Amino acid sequence: MKPRDPVEATFLWLGQKARFVKGAVAPDGFVDDALPQVAFAGRSNVGKSSLQNALLGRSGLVRTSRTPGRTREINFFEVPESFWFVDLPGFGYARGGVKSSEAFAKLVGDYLSHDRHPALLLYVLDAEVIDSEVDEICLGRIMEAGVRVQVLLNKADRLDQSARNRHPRLVQERYGLEAPPWQISARTGSGLGRVRSAILELLPSAPG
Repeated sequence: MKPRDPVEATFLWLGQKARFVKGAVAPDGFVDDALPQVAFAGRSNVGKSSLQNALLGRSGLVRTSRTPGRTREINFFEVPESFWFVDLPGFGYARGGVKSSEAFAKLVGDYLSHDRHPALLLYVLDAEVIDSEVDEICLGRIMEAGVRVQVLLNKADRLDQSARNRHPRLVQERYGLEAPPWQISARTGSGLGRVRSAILELLPSAPG
């Protein structure tokens, strides 16, 4: 199937060059070059990995885990000469319930305070679960770090029309956002054009 618009075509072309470079467990492993970094954060199992794969048009590039909270490192994926995708560890899962993870706070806190902190951080919420205390705590910490944040409501295709009308406003009010979050679906591709456009705007010049 051919891409439907130039933005999608450009992004999918870039995505074919994307590659996993490294996983970092400490600041000395962070990438420190001049390319803009786009980071993805959110609770475990909200679909961060599926979203990154869908954006890049690459099935399986960012691997998903059946075990929530298993990934405890920051993974760096390079789109050569364009940008980095930075997959932050999922957080908030524990056998006894959800809680703010000390590992998340330390590793991600170090990354956000690094000189090469992300040009854009995409915080992924589950569109069906908009009242998580874990999200409230961790998104608050991220916003305090002073990085540019765009909140995404993934799995929006599962909502009925009433919820699709209400949830963005409720999320905006709950988390004190300047604007409503963007509703997307990594599964169907709905709303991904807007996300791709925001990422391409970070590039100093048109790729190609």
